Amino acid sequence: MSASFFDAIGHMGEQVVLSWLILDLTDNPFMVGVALALRMAPLFFLGIPAGTIADMVDRRLLIRLLNLVMALLMVGIGALLFLDILLVWHLLAFAVAGGCMSAMHQAARQSFAFDVAGREHLVAGLAYVGLGMRLGGLAGAVAAGYLIDGIGAHMAYWMLAGGYIVSTLLLTLIRSPGQAAGRSRQPIMENLREFAGELRRNNPLLILVVIVAATETLGFSSGAALPSLARDVLDVGAEGLGWLNGFRSGGAVVAILLLSLFGEVGRRGALLLLNLLVFGAALLLVGQSSVVAALLPGGGAPGEPAALILGQSPAFVIALLATGIVGGAMALSDIFSQSMMQNIVPNDQRGRAMGAWIVGIGTAPIGNLQVGAIIRAAGVGIALSANGIALAFVGAAIFAFYGKMRRM
Repeated sequence: MSASFFDAIGHMGEQVVLSWLILDLTDNPFMVGVALALRMAPLFFLGIPAGTIADMVDRRLLIRLLNLVMALLMVGIGALLFLDILLVWHLLAFAVAGGCMSAMHQAARQSFAFDVAGREHLVAGLAYVGLGMRLGGLAGAVAAGYLIDGIGAHMAYWMLAGGYIVSTLLLTLIRSPGQAAGRSRQPIMENLREFAGELRRNNPLLILVVIVAATETLGFSSGAALPSLARDVLDVGAEGLGWLNGFRSGGAVVAILLLSLFGEVGRRGALLLLNLLVFGAALLLVGQSSVVAALLPGGGAPGEPAALILGQSPAFVIALLATGIVGGAMALSDIFSQSMMQNIVPNDQRGRAMGAWIVGIGTAPIGNLQVGAIIRAAGVGIALSANGIALAFVGAAIFAFYGKMRRM
């Protein structure tokens, strides 16, 4: 959990700095979508190979090595900023490299959580990892926003590098491989063919990959809209963007803590689909936060200033709260989908199951690009609202027509 906290400082903080810098350098919301798409695209192509490698090597060592590489990337970007020679293509190239590292890292980390916690405590184990990630994400997002406004983006990147280094040091304290299966000795192509056969036979696994892909494309892609929402709609700047991302992580923390009260919950399939409905409604609320604020008492008539809430505009407060619900839905989606996918495959294929999950989240570039395009054509509110409605529809459709998922 502690190592995940410092990992997430780097991961979430990087998204904040990358999206803000791209918007600042290009003044083009579509380019924010392009940058985040490039960051996620390697996950789609490398997910299954990454999971296969995670089944073949020492996962503890692999995670530590990947952390050090990510730290070097962050130091490099910070140096280019400090020297004032950073160009847009540098950021895009680093985004692709970071995405490659992330594909490997996520496959190894999520399957290693099973190694440590075991099948009987898997939800709790993933919840603790998720809790560390979301707390770290909150700290990283808020700190990155303050550093960008107060000192400079270069210092934000160097802070992120420090997070990855601390995580590496903490992981050296884990000596036991836990309940890991024996490492596969087959050639990598044979392992890939073996898992392709599992996907063909295991229909629930394939449906879960589809759900993860839809959730990523329509829901998680909302992150590409937050810079434009902060700058152009709410007028709260980089610091406000940091708080929006921080509330998203904070909502995830609350959701994970609530889940931990119930232990190993049953009917995770039904809960996963219900979560999609909540996720979609929260996105709709974020997108329409200014409209909802205007309807509240003291919201202000058109052209008139609204009454402040704790020194902030009502629209910003509503957006923060709704973004917190989005974060909670994101966390529960990850935990339920990851635990279900690892439980319905043989033990020696859990790394590859997490590779399939990574392929699902690797569809994020589609969501990031379409969010950027809709923002440019119709505005942030329409982009977030349309995706929220579509995501809720996906959840309702699978709930109605695929009964096996409801009973899992």
